[in-house]
Amino acid sequence: MFRLASSLRSFAPGRIASLIFFASLYYAAPTHAQAASTQPHSYFIDCSAPAAGDGSEAHPWNTLAVAQAHPFAPGDRIALARGTVCHGSFAPQGSGSEGRVIRLTAYGRGLRPRIVAPAGARQVLLFSNQQHWQIDSLDLSGANTYGVFVTGDKGPLSYIALKNLYVHNIFGGAMKNKDNGLVVVGPSGPAVVFNNILVDGVDAAHTNQWSGILVGGGNFPYPPNAPLNRNVVIRNSTAHDVYGDGIILFRDADSAIQASAAWQTGMQPTQDIGTPNAIWTWTCNTCTVEDNEAYVTDTPGIDGGAYDIDWDNTRNIVQRNYAHDTQGYCIAVFAAGYVTSDSAVRDNLCIANALSPRLAALQGAVYMHTWNGGVIRRLTFARNTIQWNPRIPGAAAIVNDADFDGTPAVFTENRITSTSPLIYRLTAPWTSSKNVYTLAGQPLFDVSGQQNDTLAALQSKGFETGSSQQDPARPAPAAASLRIEATINPALDQDGLLAPEPRAQLVVLRSLAGQYGADRLKVTVYLLGDATSAAVSNAIGDLDDVYPGALRFATAPADATTGALRLLSPQGGVIADWRGFQNAATLGGAVRAHLGPPDYSHMQPISTESRE
Repeated sequence: MFRLASSLRSFAPGRIASLIFFASLYYAAPTHAQAASTQPHSYFIDCSAPAAGDGSEAHPWNTLAVAQAHPFAPGDRIALARGTVCHGSFAPQGSGSEGRVIRLTAYGRGLRPRIVAPAGARQVLLFSNQQHWQIDSLDLSGANTYGVFVTGDKGPLSYIALKNLYVHNIFGGAMKNKDNGLVVVGPSGPAVVFNNILVDGVDAAHTNQWSGILVGGGNFPYPPNAPLNRNVVIRNSTAHDVYGDGIILFRDADSAIQASAAWQTGMQPTQDIGTPNAIWTWTCNTCTVEDNEAYVTDTPGIDGGAYDIDWDNTRNIVQRNYAHDTQGYCIAVFAAGYVTSDSAVRDNLCIANALSPRLAALQGAVYMHTWNGGVIRRLTFARNTIQWNPRIPGAAAIVNDADFDGTPAVFTENRITSTSPLIYRLTAPWTSSKNVYTLAGQPLFDVSGQQNDTLAALQSKGFETGSSQQDPARPAPAAASLRIEATINPALDQDGLLAPEPRAQLVVLRSLAGQYGADRLKVTVYLLGDATSAAVSNAIGDLDDVYPGALRFATAPADATTGALRLLSPQGGVIADWRGFQNAATLGGAVRAHLGPPDYSHMQPISTESRE
């Protein structure tokens, strides 16, 4: 075995899976193959080199300033030496073109090359009015407002790919708006939109600015029917230890957040410019949030939840996500001043949400709320599993005081296990059927001012058709420890980076292992093929910036099956056996059912300053 190293909310105008994923599960990410019609130029940077060179691999440049003074052309490649540190803020010049991306990347073997910006710099890495770039395999820290900032004031601007980055430790002064943070792709004026944005395998951590990963936004008023950013995909990424929101889509269309995780969000001590959530969308048209995990979320005011379909959203889907141990709700749907319509919340797992007594009483685990004339239309909650254990007596698991404009929310085939008798508190149109309520005693319902209706009483009125109540089973004793064994083919993509399919599973496993720690949950990943090659070694080592050492890697036996996952007792007994990609809800729910909740005491911020 070996280990590879390495409510009311304050709104500003800009607020804003062998391992094979079946194509039907995911939106197609933007792709951009380089054309071979002309020979691209390659340039190399090694900031540890004693003398300035000409940018060749034999004689690399040794400062960012020299590289920044060079105008790059379509198809060019700029590579920083792994294991080195460059100081300064970097704004490489030029744009690629359709089929000829400019790539900023790394070369060699070892740790990702680091760019450390001074505290007085606004950002570590800047792209302004540029397009057709791929930025990957870098460690970026320092500066006071942004880690990576992609912006512009004229457009549209097309194709920016951010892949395999660690962006961290951005600390500045007081925030005036929410368009700041670790990774921000957003306009500098209302005349620009971004199309075909990919954020894949980006870990964003540690900031006293607002956002972990934000695509969209814009801190200025937009005219009615202003165009939206299009085809944005955020996947296999994480955001944690941030003052505000975790991962967010603002003013986007045909976009998705997939197989990502956010935790320790909303860490701002005192509310000033708004209240945060972990993973959510605003003014998003045909957007999907799926297979994600959100946990240990906080807030200096209200919200503090996991997932949120916010106002002015149309055709949003929140599905197969896991939310647990949050101060606020599991899932909310809001409308304020606009219509939120044609959305679905389905197949999600909610455990130990609304841990704040204040927020439990206000929001429950599922919260529907409107204000300022906002209206929700055609909303469906289906097949969700909610475990509700509020810290305040009598708090309802579901709160719906929204204006549905006569179109009832549909609540069907959900399973709620509760220690509180009150299941929901409603003042809005509602149709509910085929749900299973598990609790000691009778479930109670407050509907339109009628308090403590029983299930039988509601059914006599035509509500809760096909729904049932069952007594809770006696819980099995929690195991002291468990093991997970996963067999993964660490396939690489066309850029020599870890492909999206194995990366997705590794992100899920890394998060789970990090929450429980090796003493309670030992996760071993068996790698197929040549796991000692430089490219695979780099790809696996780059995962170690989040929960260092959480995953143990070993060479897979000859008869190993790609995509096999097993949950085992310490003695090797098989508790569960899966094939193919398993999301955080499936794996996290299974582990929690046998091991109990995670122990978060070891989850402390690594530092509050840039590494040197």
